[in-house]
Amino acid sequence: MFRKILIDLKAVIDLPIPYYYRIRNKEKQAEALELEAKDLTDFIRDHRSRDHYHIYIEREYESRCEFCGYMEERDIDGSPVCCGKAQEEWIKQIGSLKNG
Repeated sequence: MFRKILIDLKAVIDLPIPYYYRIRNKEKQAEALELEAKDLTDFIRDHRSRDHYHIYIEREYESRCEFCGYMEERDIDGSPVCCGKAQEEWIKQIGSLKNG
């Protein structure tokens, strides 16, 4: 009745520069990361190898109703509150668990 749907994704580059974590001021931390990002951009443009950089993809998912498309929301008893079809499906599933 609810399906996991991919809603967003982004490429993340893990910079191997630990010194910016020791900076307590968030603005200064952001400036240090921006400089490292610029350095990486320059290296990529020059086609040089940067083996110690790691790039990975982060995915963000939401659970949505397969009947109406709304985000998963349930009542105190666990029944879906989005639409009648989801509620009917939930009742069928509960019945099959009790009889199963």
